[in-house]
Amino acid sequence: MNEPPAAICFDMDGVLVQSEDHWVSIQRDHILPTAAPDDEIPVSAVTGRNYKEVYPDLAAEYDVVISREEFEGLFEEAGERIYGEYATLLPGAHELLADLRSAGVALALTTSAPRDWIDVIDERFDLLSRFDATISAEEIDGPGKPEPDIYERGAAELGVDPTDSWAVEDSTAGARAAVAAGMTTVGFQGDGDETDLSMVDHVAGDAAQLRAVLLGE
Repeated sequence: MNEPPAAICFDMDGVLVQSEDHWVSIQRDHILPTAAPDDEIPVSAVTGRNYKEVYPDLAAEYDVVISREEFEGLFEEAGERIYGEYATLLPGAHELLADLRSAGVALALTTSAPRDWIDVIDERFDLLSRFDATISAEEIDGPGKPEPDIYERGAAELGVDPTDSWAVEDSTAGARAAVAAGMTTVGFQGDGDETDLSMVDHVAGDAAQLRAVLLGE
């Protein structure tokens, strides 16, 4: 049995909170076709990123017909429904986090989701009390994922060097951010998708495998 790391930064969506299937559907079927009805924007262009940073990149590459304000509004409406009604918690998440803390692991939630969405999840699932720090991309003075800023901030708030911390991510953008920060990165593929996680150090295919990797079981 291996020793767990000193600190772990968890992504929220697609890892602890099972919301990605809902996001993929609503982005593919509603948000992206509304933004650019004459183009086919891949969902991968926005997955794992702060939706408030995506619009300029899409407008530069595709024929976007709505304003930035309208684009962000579509995400905000979707977020209210997804987090308030549809999202579920990863099976065994509370137990995993409790066992990590009992093992002396410092924990941070490092997510591209805005604080309002995080608060809705916390109200439903009592999640934030399990963490030593919670960082939303909208609260950092720098770019969001795939840049490393949010993970560097997470490590700083936990009082460790990024190279002494692990990160758990399900998206390509998030994994690139964690790797760029120098963290040992675990790619979580709980939904069995084919997201490119070739840059990570470990891969977990479900909740049981994630527990085994993080706790060294």
